[in-house]
Amino acid sequence: MSKTKAGKFIREALIVLTSAFFGSSVQIFVMIPNGMTSGGMPGICRLITHFFPHLSYSLIYYALSMVVIIIAYMAMGKAEVKRIIALGFAYPIMLFIFEHIDYEFLDSPDPFLASLLIGVFYGIATGVGYIGGYSSGGTDTIARVIHFRLLNHLHTGDIQMAMDVTIIIISAFVFDTNVAMYAIINAVVAAKVISLITVGYSGKFVQFDIIASGREKEEAITEYVMTVVDRAVTSHISRGEHSKVERRTLTIICTPAESMKIKKFVAETDPQAFATIMPVTTVWGKRFSDITEVDNV
Repeated sequence: MSKTKAGKFIREALIVLTSAFFGSSVQIFVMIPNGMTSGGMPGICRLITHFFPHLSYSLIYYALSMVVIIIAYMAMGKAEVKRIIALGFAYPIMLFIFEHIDYEFLDSPDPFLASLLIGVFYGIATGVGYIGGYSSGGTDTIARVIHFRLLNHLHTGDIQMAMDVTIIIISAFVFDTNVAMYAIINAVVAAKVISLITVGYSGKFVQFDIIASGREKEEAITEYVMTVVDRAVTSHISRGEHSKVERRTLTIICTPAESMKIKKFVAETDPQAFATIMPVTTVWGKRFSDITEVDNV
């Protein structure tokens, strides 16, 4: 048991360190030297340091991360904080270390190449974090708080997208339009990399089927998906022909990133569960594509 716990701790530590390394190194060694920006917390920090250049980027990131953790704790409780506190501390520490290293990844300024690198590194950082069920405590957490407290009729992904787009639009006025356009490029690249890392698929949605080991586990998984991940759950009765036992199958349509959060919860709540995941090319219905549109394939 002690070896199992030690192995799990080492795995979790490697996930946190890998995510923090890729996410923080690309900010210090690529994004800032090339005058680039992005959505999310890095974009906010870039705006603040533009107006207050004497402030430390890593200290601003740390302060904002602590504010997000406090807000998440007050609004959503201890469970939410547990998922972001590790990266909430690891990111600023690595940012602070890298700030004191005289190094630039590119030998000469190249905005397009820099935007691609930012997207790839952010995608790796976020994707690896999702595999471990971690969040860096950026706009994704803020979006969940807003959804939970103010706009529960909207999906958290839509709220986060609106926040990131707002940050990029502001960046267009503060920096210039080119910088904002490059930020969109790195956001698209990051999304593709995240999908490839989490489920090996670059589409927008996946279908997650879960057969829990018991009724209580089934209810716990359903409650988590509907309240925390904010996705609908459909169920139907299925029978295993070997055991001749009938059980309820839970079906969730979600993004690849959300599927990793669900997977981690299922693994911790019901290790005996049977689960499958498959890519979905198109989804029509409420909160997805409009089936009446002719060009939404």
